[in-house]
Amino acid sequence: MCGVDLVYAGVSYRVKRMIDMFGALFFMLPVAMLTWMYAWFFLWRHLITPKVSASDALDRMLMKSRIVKWNVETVSFSANGFNGYFLFKILILSFLCLVILQALAFFYRSYLEMIEGEDSEGKYLDRDTLGEGEEAYEGTH
Repeated sequence: MCGVDLVYAGVSYRVKRMIDMFGALFFMLPVAMLTWMYAWFFLWRHLITPKVSASDALDRMLMKSRIVKWNVETVSFSANGFNGYFLFKILILSFLCLVILQALAFFYRSYLEMIEGEDSEGKYLDRDTLGEGEEAYEGTH
């Protein structure tokens, strides 16, 4: 991480934006997509019953397909266990949707800042400020 900071500090504004875009496309998005695939199959393999095995013969798989049903796990397997398996799996996928959206938004913001030049630095950042006549509470500044 230190090496990236040392390089990032010494390059021009446009190169910084290119590094940001590269990071979003080649680090953030692939990791999020790979995690999405694992999370999707984590959800899907417990959602459909009966279980299908890769070693099953075709006629056996066709027989199983006639009795396919949804298996939404809402109860824990152990007496004192976690009861929200299905909710947990849905939340993982929801989180990954937001991470992918954040990667795309970060790429787009960096692209716009690169196109517009140094005058746009911080232009697309949402900074909360106090309005006219408002004062910060103690400890918030």
